[in-house]
Amino acid sequence: MRWGLAGLAVVLIAAGAVLIWQGSEHRHAEVIPWGLLVPGYVYFALVATGSCIVNSIYTVFGYKGPNEEYEKIIKLGVFFSLASLIPAWIMILMDLSKGPLAAMSMFIHTKEGFSLFFQPRSAIAWMALLYMIEGLLLLVELIYFIRGEVSEKLKMMKSLELVIALAVLIASVLVFSNLGQVFGDVMAIPAWYGPHMAVYFIISAIAIGAAGQALFVSLFARSLGVREFTAWYYSRILMISLPILAFVKGWMVINSYYNPASWEAYREIVSTPTFYVFDVFLLLVLPFIVAIVAYYRKNMALLILATLLLVVAGFVSKYNLLIYPQIAFIQSYLGEAGHVHYAPTEFEMMIFTGSVLVYIALLILGVLLLPLKPGEKPKTLYIFK
Repeated sequence: MRWGLAGLAVVLIAAGAVLIWQGSEHRHAEVIPWGLLVPGYVYFALVATGSCIVNSIYTVFGYKGPNEEYEKIIKLGVFFSLASLIPAWIMILMDLSKGPLAAMSMFIHTKEGFSLFFQPRSAIAWMALLYMIEGLLLLVELIYFIRGEVSEKLKMMKSLELVIALAVLIASVLVFSNLGQVFGDVMAIPAWYGPHMAVYFIISAIAIGAAGQALFVSLFARSLGVREFTAWYYSRILMISLPILAFVKGWMVINSYYNPASWEAYREIVSTPTFYVFDVFLLLVLPFIVAIVAYYRKNMALLILATLLLVVAGFVSKYNLLIYPQIAFIQSYLGEAGHVHYAPTEFEMMIFTGSVLVYIALLILGVLLLPLKPGEKPKTLYIFK
């Protein structure tokens, strides 16, 4: 079984790498500049960052569960956060029209004969830096928890654990505050412009990150003896976060109604059937109702249903928010020249699919190679011995 899963992971990585390479080699400019890969990047970054915020309930605020169940799943949660950053990085790098190396221009480029490094006035440069910092901090946190399992000295250094956890939490909040600024500063697209994007991204991250992490942890909940706790705990997070997300999203739509330029974009969103099916019913209403029942019954099956709905509808919601305002902007620019339509190209789909395959493979390899469950001894990689 173990070798079979390892073989499957290798096949997935190989297939994903081929798809990503082929897709990047044949990509070309599209009418919509921020196509499928940007919503894909935002979505997986939301999952990773939201998962970090959920982890902080244990790592920063010290909640361990009624019978200290959280100690059994915290390493799984930290690893899930770290792994979820990978597909986000792949998609955003592949989205650069000149290839992955073009990302270096955010840090090193030449202007008027001088070589310049990090540009503090560039929100995109801050985005790249903050994601690198978050990834490194997550790696440090994961190593700390793994080493702390076998090192009494590290186990007693609670102040160090708190410092690392605080750094991860601060980096996570800064990442999506800054991402909100990246979109919120795009004055050309009124549907994005404004401070609401930062708040929207943070609460979206918590809801979607908790859903993704719950699905991952649920695979091990029975063997770890935390099935009821998992159903109860993650359902509670969804019960709290989804009404806040509904309030913020509703406020964004209502506010745009009184802004003619912004309403041009939001009218594109709310006039599509997918808005009411995915953004409203499958993202906000049904998962909230299912989570309430799962919470009071401590029912794992209902939790899985709620999280599956959130994982799928959450992506569609981000896709709608990022794609349709661009369509509205281009149509307003063209006037009567024609109706703009966007559908992901096969090459975008190849990169997106390849990134997801690599992501699944990393989750499998992490479980196989790393001691993520309580009592497992570091045994495979040198750094964890």
